[in-house]
Amino acid sequence: MNHQPIRMAVLAACGTEEEMFGYAELFAPRNDVRHHHVFIPGFALPKDEERAITETRHLAGNRKLDLIISEWLNNTRAMQDLLQLAQKRRFPVVFVRTAHEPQISRIVVATGGGPNVYEQMWLARQTAARLNVPMEILHWTPALDSAPRDGPEDTDPLEKMCLRLFGMQVNTIHCCGPDFTGTVADTLRPDDLLVIGAPSPLRMVADFSDSLPDQLARTVPNPMILLSTPSPNHTNLRRLLWGRLIKPRLHSRPKKEVLEGLIDNLIRHNQLPPGSRKDMLERALQREQAFSTAVDCETAFPHIKLPGFFGVAGTLGIFPDGIDFGSEDDTPTRFVYLLVTPEGFCDEYLAILSKISRRMLDPAVRKALLISKTAAEAVEILEPHQDLPLECTLYKPITHRQQKAAAL
Repeated sequence: MNHQPIRMAVLAACGTEEEMFGYAELFAPRNDVRHHHVFIPGFALPKDEERAITETRHLAGNRKLDLIISEWLNNTRAMQDLLQLAQKRRFPVVFVRTAHEPQISRIVVATGGGPNVYEQMWLARQTAARLNVPMEILHWTPALDSAPRDGPEDTDPLEKMCLRLFGMQVNTIHCCGPDFTGTVADTLRPDDLLVIGAPSPLRMVADFSDSLPDQLARTVPNPMILLSTPSPNHTNLRRLLWGRLIKPRLHSRPKKEVLEGLIDNLIRHNQLPPGSRKDMLERALQREQAFSTAVDCETAFPHIKLPGFFGVAGTLGIFPDGIDFGSEDDTPTRFVYLLVTPEGFCDEYLAILSKISRRMLDPAVRKALLISKTAAEAVEILEPHQDLPLECTLYKPITHRQQKAAAL
């Protein structure tokens, strides 16, 4: 984990800078953020927006950008170019269509359990907290004859795990209809802010025009936030859980001792400074006091946020006999993933969290992990070699000298 400033490009017109930079603070509430304001004229022509994209591409080429936040562009080709740039350079991009009237009174997340569900939920939660308004999930299924219904039943397992992990208790609006755009338009109130995920990578490459986000933008007048994060397909858990960062066959013990042991394991692997043990434990316990990070599938995700750092470190403890980690239904926890991340938005963390969650939803994976005897066996269960793209199978773990240098 290396200490370095977050570099962020903010595309905003005169008069909207304050609101756009307010959204920027949701992602990086830190003093060491480097903002680059890319100006867009108030009455922008297509060539003006294209010029802004060119300037952003120049920024991304000269220095690594970690995030782009942009106004919703009138030119769909310019939006497509920006989405393609973000995917190619592997950083998130957020488009915001601001609201004038009426004032926002509810955040609505339209999701079907896609690859960006964790990122969407995180962004919606942060936005709802910033605006001090409630949040609801809009879950659409393509049916012709079912009426909308509200309630927690039939919630997607991944969404349920995500909500529990983020400490969110929200209502889910189940909508069925032949047309996603029309169903969303009929469900939204005038004072709703809609949070949606990006179109498929194919639509971003081929034609953003007439994609679902573009259809929604042309159909509903509501303020909207569109989030696109790098494809999670190349997220490699072997890069996170290398060496003996997985500890199988551990004996049951109290929660505090579990956290101490996992923190010690990160220190032994030079992922945390040796003198940080007490501070790390306090941060982890403080997070657990807010609400337990134990979720479904006998799994917990304790989380430590560190100001001034960039990257993700993690370790896994496997407790076959189970431990009391404060799960909602008092189910014993057998798998504890301790993750250390920067403050603010971290797309790498959310991608890792999403991938681990999907794996842990599989009962066969959990059963195999419980009987694994070594870290090598466990990581092969979580990240089988045959599932990796070529560039991941060629990955070599960093040496002890490299680990030590990174920790200094």
